Amino acid sequence: MLKKIRKAKRRKEIEHIKRRIENIENEAKKNKFKEYLVYLYYLLPDSLRKKIKEEANYANIEEEDYYYSIVFIVSFLFSLIFPFYLIYVKIDVLYVLAIFFVLFIMSLFVPYFSLTMASESRRKMMEKYLPDFLILTSSNIKSGLTIDRALLFASRKEFGELSKITKKTAYQIYSGKDVDDALIEMSKKIKSQIFNKTIKLLVQGLRSGGNSAKLLEEAANDIRNTEILQKEIRGTVITYIMFIFFAGVVAAPALFATSVFLISSTTTMWKIDDTMQNMLQEYGVMSFISMKKPQIDIAKFELFALVSLMITTVFAGILISVIQSGTYKNAIKYSPFFMMLSIAIYYGVSLGLRNLFGSMLV
Repeated sequence: MLKKIRKAKRRKEIEHIKRRIENIENEAKKNKFKEYLVYLYYLLPDSLRKKIKEEANYANIEEEDYYYSIVFIVSFLFSLIFPFYLIYVKIDVLYVLAIFFVLFIMSLFVPYFSLTMASESRRKMMEKYLPDFLILTSSNIKSGLTIDRALLFASRKEFGELSKITKKTAYQIYSGKDVDDALIEMSKKIKSQIFNKTIKLLVQGLRSGGNSAKLLEEAANDIRNTEILQKEIRGTVITYIMFIFFAGVVAAPALFATSVFLISSTTTMWKIDDTMQNMLQEYGVMSFISMKKPQIDIAKFELFALVSLMITTVFAGILISVIQSGTYKNAIKYSPFFMMLSIAIYYGVSLGLRNLFGSMLV
């Protein structure tokens, strides 16, 4: 019996060791794959890599090189769809190469803008809970707690990322780190002017020996008043946003689709007119009016329409981003969606016009 139990234990140990070896091998393969991927990141200029690292820090992403490489590959694969479509519709190779080059350059910056989006969304979430957090910290200080304990007890789960950062700072202060250094280090982890200014005021208040509780309470009230003003401003500029959206995303593709349909229909009419003139010449009938066919390439005009829509939707996204948030970086949130929607409307209107009036031109 003892030998059987020992054999069973050995089998279990051997199986456990085999599993550990398999896990180590899998991790090694993953690390090799990551090493190959991150070469793309280290080909970038140092200035761009520094900016990407800063944004990754604000977005709380540790492996910024791996993140950049993955997002770049995905965006690059998506950017190949449009050039392949142009080759399919037999557009000149030079035009296709030029568009491919532009899309490739855009793909290089997509990961950076995606990081800025992540850091902006993180900032908004933290600023949303910041007034409540400051009031709780203020009430804790009023009750006689030190700054580290006040921060620790104010760090509740419902505050999300803000509570994690403030808890870490509180533990650092409790373990002996200087209060000013810990608070300044905390402010660098969030890309928020409101948060940074609040922390600077708190540090100055602690240095001068002022009433920190009252200072935090007033800061919380100021942040809430600012949020109310921002909401009122957004309400007043909504008409401008609607106009830009309608003009750039809805009206422009519909008008381009109508233009392409009119050019194709007039080309068809010229073909019918050429056959009529040939028939009259066969029967010996002379025409006193001779008109020349306009030299318009429908494929090139359609390419011009699609490129114009892409440029228009990009700038529409930038304008709406600046109006709403005061920065162009949030355009990455709007421009791709606007681009896809405008192209879908363009093809939808083109298909509708062909189904309605195409039979009249046959």
